[in-house]
Amino acid sequence: PADRTGARYLALAWHPILRDRLERYFDSGRQLASERDHRTRVLVTLNPTGQIVKVQVMEESGVRDLDDAAVEAFNAAGPFPNPPRGIIDRTGQVQIRWDFVLRS
Repeated sequence: PADRTGARYLALAWHPILRDRLERYFDSGRQLASERDHRTRVLVTLNPTGQIVKVQVMEESGVRDLDDAAVEAFNAAGPFPNPPRGIIDRTGQVQIRWDFVLRS
């Protein structure tokens, strides 16, 4: 649908992907450090029509599965149609920085 934009659709993709990754992570006997939050910072590049060109991890959380889940969530939530013209840069792309945070 044309209204598939924004953080709501990203959250709808993120939650089940995160849940699946965490279940596999814990099933393998691993534990997350509980004394800190886990933050994955990504840079998402879109073309002028909102198609995802690239999702790049800029800052890792320290847990590869969480970083992979962040990339997978953006790819599952896209495309993000009709980006505002004001955020399209001179190369014709849109770059969005997004932080995924898992609070311990």
